[in-house]
Amino acid sequence: MEYLFIALLVLAIPVAGVAGFFMALNLRARTLALETRLATLELRFAGPPPAAEAPPAAEAAPVAEVAPPAIVSEAEPAAAPEPEAVPSAAPIPPPPPVPPARPGLEERLGTRWAVWVGGIALALGGLFLVRYSIEQGLIGPAARIAAGAVFALALVGAGEWMRRRDVAPSFAALPSAHIPSILTAAGTSTAFATVYAAYGLYGMVGPGGAFVMLGAIALLTMAAATLQGPALAGLGLVAALGAPLLVQSDSPQPWVLVLYLLFVAFAAYGVARLRLWRWLALAGAVGVLLWTVPIALVGGSDVLPVAVHLLLQTGLAGLFLVAEPHRGTPDAEARLDRFAAPVLLAFAGLAVMVSGSWHLGGGRPVFAGAMALTLLGLALRFAPAAAAAVWAALVAAGALALWPVEGEAAREQLSVVPDLLVGSPRPAALGPYLAFAVAIPLAIAAASLLRLATGRSLPVALAAWYAAAATLAPLAALVVAYWRVADLDRSVSFAAVAGVVALGFVFAAARLRPLDGAAARLGLGATAAAAVAALALGLTFALEKGMLTVAFALAALGTAWVSDRLALRELRPVVAAVGLLVLGRILWDPTIAGDDLGRTPILNWLLWGYGVPALAFWQAARRLERAGRDRIVRFAESLAILFAALLAVFQIRHLLQGGDPLAPTSDHLEMGLVATVGLLFAWVMVRAQSRTPDVLYRTASLVFGGITLAIAFFFLALGTNPLLKGEEVLGGPVLNSLLLAYLLPALAAAALARAARGVRPEWYVRAAAGLALALQLLWTVAAIRRLFQGPVIDLNLPTGQGEMWSYSLALLAIGTVLLAAGLLRDSRLLRQVSAAYILVAVFKVFVIDLSNLEGVTRALSFIGLGLALVGIGLAYQKLLIRREPPPGPEAPAAAA
Repeated sequence: MEYLFIALLVLAIPVAGVAGFFMALNLRARTLALETRLATLELRFAGPPPAAEAPPAAEAAPVAEVAPPAIVSEAEPAAAPEPEAVPSAAPIPPPPPVPPARPGLEERLGTRWAVWVGGIALALGGLFLVRYSIEQGLIGPAARIAAGAVFALALVGAGEWMRRRDVAPSFAALPSAHIPSILTAAGTSTAFATVYAAYGLYGMVGPGGAFVMLGAIALLTMAAATLQGPALAGLGLVAALGAPLLVQSDSPQPWVLVLYLLFVAFAAYGVARLRLWRWLALAGAVGVLLWTVPIALVGGSDVLPVAVHLLLQTGLAGLFLVAEPHRGTPDAEARLDRFAAPVLLAFAGLAVMVSGSWHLGGGRPVFAGAMALTLLGLALRFAPAAAAAVWAALVAAGALALWPVEGEAAREQLSVVPDLLVGSPRPAALGPYLAFAVAIPLAIAAASLLRLATGRSLPVALAAWYAAAATLAPLAALVVAYWRVADLDRSVSFAAVAGVVALGFVFAAARLRPLDGAAARLGLGATAAAAVAALALGLTFALEKGMLTVAFALAALGTAWVSDRLALRELRPVVAAVGLLVLGRILWDPTIAGDDLGRTPILNWLLWGYGVPALAFWQAARRLERAGRDRIVRFAESLAILFAALLAVFQIRHLLQGGDPLAPTSDHLEMGLVATVGLLFAWVMVRAQSRTPDVLYRTASLVFGGITLAIAFFFLALGTNPLLKGEEVLGGPVLNSLLLAYLLPALAAAALARAARGVRPEWYVRAAAGLALALQLLWTVAAIRRLFQGPVIDLNLPTGQGEMWSYSLALLAIGTVLLAAGLLRDSRLLRQVSAAYILVAVFKVFVIDLSNLEGVTRALSFIGLGLALVGIGLAYQKLLIRREPPPGPEAPAAAA
């Protein structure tokens, strides 16, 4: 034992030296602070300095100097002061307060770092001492464990003794570390290491005993934190949550872990509530959440422990995070608890994952229902937890989505039937599934609507959560059950159920209509919109092609109608949210109705899948626009424009690709029609902008114009151009696919250029005119070549002199016609286009015809060009003469 005392003495010398150094620094800092405070007090109570030029009378008035005016009673009238005593009796302004000195490096070293380093040194000292004794073989295992336990108890005892005798520092500017909590933390860490050494190194304690002792130390640490500060609480929580990881067992017991975590969470919540440390409560909730996966892994096929763990922890979190803090909060003063809501959402998400486990079996509806009702109860009783009602709806929908109903039905050698009213045999596994799909969402909806009806003073932000839960729960359950049972096929049964749900929402809206308050009005709007959504779902279920896209689009229209009729601006974001759902559905499957769209042109499933949403969102935008144009109105209009454009494009591809709008191939006819659609939509947007200036129409015209330019360049000019690819031209010599592929979009581009003048920038007008000119030129060349070459007009084929001469004649004729039109209409744009044609004709004649034509065709080419240029010159001369003022003596005056 003498070696032990020598080791302690040797270890104490450097520790005492370091501690003494820092204690000296601490005393020096306190002395300086006391001197500063004493000087401040002296300045405050000292009299004013004597005036340099004060009259003698003022110096002979000692009473006025001694008696400060602050002690004169205001209740007694004071005698009029002597004139010579006024200067001395004036109140003395107090000196400005001395700002507290910011702690420097010396103060921080002495007051905080010294204590922290000292605590770490004590803990490490105990470990090093044990290690030294092991290496030297001085004491046996039992003595080592006993020494560690005594050292831990000594540190904890010293911390408690200092806590009871501790005096808080008087200067807020010099914060110091809490020495008792540091000593106690060092002691609990030593105790933790001692127990683990007894278990893991020497086998002196079994797994059960080690588990109990480690947990007890952690819980006692958190209990001590109520007296000694938050740092100790954090240490105890980390130790308690990490203790099961230190204990290994050949036969792990998940139930023991569930019970242990229940006590740990209860202790953490209790300490957090007692000391108002919300961070500790959140840390405890996160810790037990992280333990859910290990419990599931330890349990294996036994899912009951993890299910009970989630139920107990959800109830405990609701008790301490919701019920206890908000038990006296009235509805009018309630605000959403932004700390409890994410924690409850995390528990709900884990519950959904557990409910999808195959091993849960018959306990699945009990577990999912209990979790949903627990969350619903918290939301109904405490308004700050209103979000929990939506979490309950998510639990119900998630459980229905992950429910292995097909596997359970397959065990009965029966298949899940798409319609339950046709007399087909129904698997017994469908009974619990459908009962859960009806009971739990109905309970959530009814309870949430009742909360809206009775909570007239609820803020709108909280009422929105109840309204969302009331509508989301039955609608989501209906959609998920239809998907899992009917496999999105036609089902009269689900259509009938949707009709019943719609009637229920109508009944709820009728009961809410006479009530006052913002919450009731919001519930009225939500139930009315949900009734429309349920009817749309029923229509979708009853049709042969069940398309939820159409149902959601009609729901958006119904929501906009209700928002307009009842002046509920709170429903406007719902329209945007439904629009995002529809957009996501289209991105997932652009054909909406699957592969079998039908072969009938126009009258196919594309007309239903895209036409109805386009009309629905356009009418929704018109309804919402009555209350003012905002981002939601523009978003609804954007969706309407997008769906209309996709409808036109897919109908074209459906027509030309044999019913497959997603075919990987295309030709010049298809690309020309698509370009025409883009130009027509750009024209519509330009016309709309001229009537109602809005950034939406300007952006849409730019988008459609840019897409059309890309199609014209990459496809009509290069990719699918029959002049380059050798693609066959459909139709006869004159009426063929070239008219629709090139001339029709050229006319559309010309109409766009004309409509954009004065509304869009000049570059936009010139771009549209240039596109029209380029497409018309391509059509001219391709049409002439079709007359001479037949259906295949590839440029690699030999070109005759008659065809070559025809190009020159066509260019001159088109340029002359455009020039005449420009002169008659006084259109500078048409004259510029005609000049471009004529310049191309001049280039062709002097460069190409001169080298390729021979004989009479060459002569006719140059003669025709000359006659055309002469005629153009004469026309311009007459135009200039017509515009020139008449000659006469008054001409200069007129010119002046």
